[in-house]
Order: sequence, then C-alpha cells, then structure tokens
Amino acid sequence: MIRNIKWFLPILVSTVFIFISGCSDNKYDDSKTGMTIRELGSDLDNRWAIKGVVVELVKPGFPAAGKINAGELISYILDERIVKNEKNYRNALADALKDDDFVTLGILKSVSVNGFDDLGITVKSDIEERGVVIDSVKPGSKADISGLKIRTIINSINGKNIKSVDEYNTTLAEALKIPGQVTLSIMRNMVVPKIRELGIDELENHPNGVKITEMKDKIEGTPASMEGIMVGDVITSVIDEMKISNIKSYKKAIKKASDADKVIFKRGELGGIKLVIIEALGKINDPRAVEPLLKALNSDDRWIRRAASGALEKMNDERIIQPLLWHLLEKNEPDSEVRRSAAKALARMHLIESIDYLAQALKDSTLGVRLEASYALAKIGEPSINVLIQARYDNDSKVRDSAVAALGNIGSRQAKTELIKVLNDAKEESTVKLTAIQALNKIGDPESMNELRRLADSGDPGIKAFIKEILTAESTM
Repeated sequence: MIRNIKWFLPILVSTVFIFISGCSDNKYDDSKTGMTIRELGSDLDNRWAIKGVVVELVKPGFPAAGKINAGELISYILDERIVKNEKNYRNALADALKDDDFVTLGILKSVSVNGFDDLGITVKSDIEERGVVIDSVKPGSKADISGLKIRTIINSINGKNIKSVDEYNTTLAEALKIPGQVTLSIMRNMVVPKIRELGIDELENHPNGVKITEMKDKIEGTPASMEGIMVGDVITSVIDEMKISNIKSYKKAIKKASDADKVIFKRGELGGIKLVIIEALGKINDPRAVEPLLKALNSDDRWIRRAASGALEKMNDERIIQPLLWHLLEKNEPDSEVRRSAAKALARMHLIESIDYLAQALKDSTLGVRLEASYALAKIGEPSINVLIQARYDNDSKVRDSAVAALGNIGSRQAKTELIKVLNDAKEESTVKLTAIQALNKIGDPESMNELRRLADSGDPGIKAFIKEILTAESTM
C-alpha cells in the first residue's frame, strides 16, 4: 500500500501525461475551430473513467485561438439554443434528448423579495465563471417558495450579468433598493427519460422565450418540478451537453453544434486527471484519503461527485456516513448516480441510523436508487420493518413495490404477514402483487407456499397464471 498520498498524486499525474503524449497517433485537424485534437492513447482510454480528446495544436487566427490552449482535455461540448417560440423550444429539447437523457434549461424566475435577507440563499463562486452557484437555501424563504435549489447557477439579476460573488451582492443590493420582484436568470440541469415525462404541460410565447402556464401535479415527481421549475417561469434556452470520448464523438458534436447560438468547450488540463486521482484514492482505501474524497463529493461537477461517491462506496470510515446520507436524498443531490452510490455504500454498512433516509430514498424518481435503497433496508433487517410497512401504504405504487421487495428479502414472520396482506388487498395494483408473489416464493416456507397455492385457484386470472408459472418452475427444479 502507498503510505504517502502527497508523493503519490504528482507521480500519478505525471504518469497520466506520459500516456496522453506518447500512446496514440490518432488525430484530427478541425478546420472550423483551428484545433488539432488527438485521441487518448489505448493505455489511458477507458482507464479510471478518464474520457475526452486532447488539444495538440491551436492555429492562430481561428475561433479557438486565445480561448483554448494546447494540452487541454476537451470532455464536453455544450450546444446552446436560444428559445424564440414554443415550436423552437420543443425542437431544441427533442434534439438535446436524442442521444441521452440529460439537458440544461435556461430559466427566468421572478421572485418577490422585500429585502436582501428575505431571499434566503447564500452563494459561492462558479469555477467555470458562468455566474454564481447557490450554496444553501433557507427553508420557507422566498427562494425556497420560488423553487430555487442548491447548485443552481445564477448568471444574471434583472438582466445584468454577474460573474462573481461580489458582483452578485452588489447587483442584488442595487435591485432591492426598492422592494419588489427581482428576475433571476438561472440554469437547471435535469435528467429526462422521455420528453413527455418532463412535467411541463402548457406553454405560451413570451418576449424572452416561452412561459410555463401549466405543469403536472408535483406529487408525480416530474424532472421539472423536482428542479424547482414552476408555472410562471420563462424558458430562455436549451443546452445540450455532449460527452466527448473520442474523435468520432467530437466530430458528431461539432456538426450538431454548427448552427447553435453558442458553443462552449468544457475543458481543463487536469479535468480528466481529477477523475483518475479520485478513483485511485478510493482504491488506496487509506483513512487519509477520506477528506479529499469528501471534498470532491461537494464539487459542482456531477462527474467529480460521481467518481467520489463511487470511491467512497468501498471505504469504511465513520466520517463518510453523514455526507452519504445527505447525498442519498434527491432534494439535496440532483445526480441519480451519486444517490445510487450513496445507497450502495449504506447497504454495505447496515446502519440503523440510515433507515429513515433510506425510506425517503424509496420515493426517488430513479429506479436504480429505489432498488439500492430497498436492498439496503433489507440488509439492515428487522429494524427496517416498520418503515417498510409504512411505505407499503404510500400513494405511489413504485414506492409500495420497492417496500414489498425489501420485505421479501427480510423474510421474517412480520414481513411475511404483510406480504400476504398485499395479496389479499383488493385495491392493490397487480404489479405490486406480482412483486409480493415473487417475495413469498423467495421466502419459500410452507406457510408462504400454501398461500400461493390458495391464490392460484382463485382471484385475478393474470395473478393466477403468474403463480401457477412460478409453482410449475419450482416443481421442475
């Protein structure tokens, strides 16, 4: 085991740069930007999650000159479309979600504020200088009521651009000399599996884009509502963040962005190296790695947070417990992969103090997080029974389904009794009953199997057929 992390990091970085500079001849001359880019060598590509293309040369007199430097790693290209009307917005959204389920919306949000402290947020600098980042939101404040969330980027106030915390403070103070509404221009990232699931139902044209006039019920937990987007907000732009992994993906992104209103290259000499170091720290599993990993877990970059949470999955240290509990909850952590890693780490720890947090995670909008939370509660066992029984009566069938699966994995008498109640509940949805059937079959004791045989001779035809199929499979094993 490497004992001195201070010495290890420079060595690791030097090794990575050797891989970048000496392992690949695969390069491309981009005549539009004036850059020559090179793919990562085979020794580094896909290693430790590092991805991107390296800028080998920038020609003078071309668009990239003075903005991008040789040696930088390009990991993403951002294609920004200004929203002009409803049709333009829907086309831009569809285009952004064509290859993945991630999109960023530019939003104008008006907030009624009586004074500086009345807004209820603190901000910090944005490392990419897009504005300032909301660091905290006071519960019940005007910001909270208006749907502002932590990690939201604020890039203008009442139309005046801001690039620093000082500019934010000065501009907001000026705007609030007369109490009333302030209009914040913000950026919100969201995961949208399908366009129709975004949660924005009705729009009308607005001088600055399109105004939201109707949304789906917040109970449904749509991507838009979870990101604090509300009726009255104005969508001003759609930003497609395209991941660059090789020259082929670079060419595709450049072509797609050829008619964009604005193109941004996300880059940095150490951008990919950070991911390498974070993963390496996790593999070292040295207590001294905990603090740097927790610092990375608070990064504004979701890829850094993903790498950090993945590294922490493997570590045993009481200092990581509270940060993982915080990042487990969707209201705190917008990235589902980070939440999933937190649930996975907590499942390994079997912590009774995590039960209430895991119960909340059963209501997560992402299936993978719900499954990991369900598994974690099952691993804790009997102490989780009460919260699982409570979740079994939740209004959302997805929550009920996750709770039933966890009860089946616990398999105690109390859990079994509750599973039988599920099957005898006339109002319960068939999908949840199918999960209960699988759970009882997994428990497999005489009482459970007798209950399944009883239901195989009565009740819903679909349920009967499913049980008979399971019983037949069991008898042939």
